Amino acid sequence: MQAPPIQYASTPRGDIAYRTLGEGPRDLLLMNPMSRSIENLWDYPANAALLARLAGFCRLTVFDRRGCGISDPLPADLPPTWEDWLEDVSAVLDHLGIRDAALLAERDAAAAALLFASSHPERVRALLLCNTSARFRVAPGYPCGENHERSERLSRQWEATWGSVDMVRATRPTLANDPAYVEWVTRMQRVAYSPRRAAGEFRYIINFDSRAVLPSIRAPTLIMHRREFEVIPQAHAYFLAEHIADSQLEFLPGGDMDVLLPGDEKPLALIESFLAGARPPDAGERALTTVLYLRVANPRQMAANLGDARWREVKGKLQMTVCAELARFQGRAVEVDDKGCLASFEGPVRALRFAASIRQTLRDQLRLEIRVGIHIGECERSGEVLAGMAVDVGAGVLQAAQPGEVLATAAVSDLIAGSGVELRSVGGHRLDGVPGEWDLYALEG
Repeated sequence: MQAPPIQYASTPRGDIAYRTLGEGPRDLLLMNPMSRSIENLWDYPANAALLARLAGFCRLTVFDRRGCGISDPLPADLPPTWEDWLEDVSAVLDHLGIRDAALLAERDAAAAALLFASSHPERVRALLLCNTSARFRVAPGYPCGENHERSERLSRQWEATWGSVDMVRATRPTLANDPAYVEWVTRMQRVAYSPRRAAGEFRYIINFDSRAVLPSIRAPTLIMHRREFEVIPQAHAYFLAEHIADSQLEFLPGGDMDVLLPGDEKPLALIESFLAGARPPDAGERALTTVLYLRVANPRQMAANLGDARWREVKGKLQMTVCAELARFQGRAVEVDDKGCLASFEGPVRALRFAASIRQTLRDQLRLEIRVGIHIGECERSGEVLAGMAVDVGAGVLQAAQPGEVLATAAVSDLIAGSGVELRSVGGHRLDGVPGEWDLYALEG
C-alpha cells in the first residue's frame, strides 16, 4: 500500500508532520507513542494493512509530535511538556478543519490524550487507550506502580537497547522472529529518537501523574490492554477503568508493547465497534483548566513609598508587562488590572514558567514583589470568563502566598514531574473560602 503524502501543521514553536487517509464518516487521530514515526509506518506491509483497516471505517490521521520523527525538533536541553503535545493535537485538528475526533493513544502518548480530552472535551468524540496507565511509579494510593529502583533500571535499559534487536525481543515477542518486522521496528525507533533523547523522554514520562484529571474525562473511553505486558501490568488498566466514568475495559492476549500489533484483528474490531456507537461530544462549558492568580504584594505600602504620580506610572507598566508575558507564555487573560491578573493556561508548566519570569521581570524593572497562586481543576467557561471550584481554590492559594512566593496545589505538582520545573513542599494549608486542608508547593528559584 502506498503511503499517503506527508503534510505539515504549524505551531508557534515548530511544524508538525502528519499523514491522512480514508474518507470517514468520523475522524480518528492516532497519537504515536515515542517509538514510532510516520516516516516509516507504511514500510512494513502488515502494518500498512492495519492502517488501511482503520481507514476503512474512519478518516485516519497520524502525526509525529514535536521532538519526534520528522516533526520539528526540540532543544536538546529542554524536555518536552504535555502542553507542547496538546498544542500539537490542536494544530493538526485545526489545520484539517476537524471539529471533533476520536483519539487513539498507546503507552506514553495516552497521557497527552487524557489531558486533551479533559481540557478540550468539546473536541473529543471518544478516547481509546492502549497498554497505558494513569502513572508509572508507585505512590500513596497507587500501589501497582513501579518502585524507584526498577524505574531507573528500565530507563538505563531503554537507552542501552534503543533501536536494537534486543529491544524488540524484550518488548514485542509475538513477531520477534520475523526479520523484516525486527528491521522495521529498529529502524523506526532510530528515526523517531536518538538513544539519549529516548531515555530522557522516558524519564519524563514515567514521572507523570494523571490521576487528578481522570474524573474530568467525559468522552466515551475504551481501554485495551495486553494481559502479559510486564512493563505496565493489568492493575494499571483496572485503575483507569475504575476512575474514568463509564469506561469499557478489554484485555487482549499476549505480552507485546503494542496493542495495534500488525496481523492482530481483535483490537481493530473492538475499535470499529466502539466508534460506531460514539456520538458527537456535548458542547459543555466545563473543562480542565490551569488557573493563575497574581497580585502585587503590599500595594498600599508601595503607594505610600512612591507617591501617587509614580505609583500610577508603575501600575501602568505593571499591566503592560503582565500582558506581554502572558502572550509570551500563551496564557489567556481573564482579568488584568493595576494590581495583577487572573489568567488561564493550557497546562501548569507554562503557568509556572510565566510566574517565574514575571516575578523576576517585575523585580528587575519595577522593584515590585508579587504573590501568585496556581491550581488546575475543572472550570466553567463562558467566553473568557471562568467560574467554579478551581477558581476559588486558585484564589485561596493566592491568599496563602507570601510576598515574592509562587504557590501551587498538589494537582499542579503531579502534572509537572520531570519537566525541569522544581517545586518544594510547604505543607498543608487551610485556604480562604475552600473546605479542607490543601498540600501546597512553592516554586523554587
